Amino acid sequence: MKTLVPILILISILILAIPVYALDTTGYDTVTLSTTKEPPTPFCPVTKMSDNSKCMDCHAMLPGNKFGLKELKADAGYEDMPFGMSIVIRGEEKFPYYLIGGTNAPGLRKASEYMYRHPEFKKIIIELHTPGGSIMDAWRSIGIMSEMEAKGIIIETRVYGMSASAGVILMAGGTKGHRFVSPYAEIMIHKVWTFSMFDLKNPDTAEDQANTLKHFQTNINNWLVSRSKLTKEKIEECIFKKDFWMTGITAVELGLADGFIQ
Repeated sequence: MKTLVPILILISILILAIPVYALDTTGYDTVTLSTTKEPPTPFCPVTKMSDNSKCMDCHAMLPGNKFGLKELKADAGYEDMPFGMSIVIRGEEKFPYYLIGGTNAPGLRKASEYMYRHPEFKKIIIELHTPGGSIMDAWRSIGIMSEMEAKGIIIETRVYGMSASAGVILMAGGTKGHRFVSPYAEIMIHKVWTFSMFDLKNPDTAEDQANTLKHFQTNINNWLVSRSKLTKEKIEECIFKKDFWMTGITAVELGLADGFIQ
């Protein structure tokens, strides 16, 4: 008995000397923990990542010889973005930022599909720097933008340099209240036009072509009226036999944009 007492004391000391680690059970339900033979895979208490090989992706030695989270790039974790898209930080929020250089409906479709795969984003910023392009491509882009809005996504359009011709349709197509321009940006609208060389026509085909172009122009005019303070008469006055250039200041005055980029 005298021999057993020191042994029990020694065992008690060894047990007390063993460090106890608290198990972070965040993300695990109690049923799973109670029915498994092994504890869950340990993970970082900050990032919740369990792959130790990626530890240095978000941790580093910081000033003061301290080990902690490093400042990550805004697009960290979003490597599947389509070409032309990046992630920007505005205050405490992140937004996809997409640059359009033409009318680029195929690219905008890829951007919209990306937004649908990442429902955490409720707004996309679209910068337009475009001389225009196909009116049909522009209408397709408007359809895609309307689809995104129907899913609760805000479309913020921005013009820093230029948005001309069909590009104005995209600029005006942003969510109202979220269409911004630089005061010095150049904006241009004009009549639709077509050009063909050595294409013989009779009076009937020429008349058909004229009616088709008038149809396209009426559709554009109606759209711009619905998205601005312009009237059909004012549009016809501005674009009669000429390109109508305006600054961002005039675009805001005419209601084609809602305000200036801050």
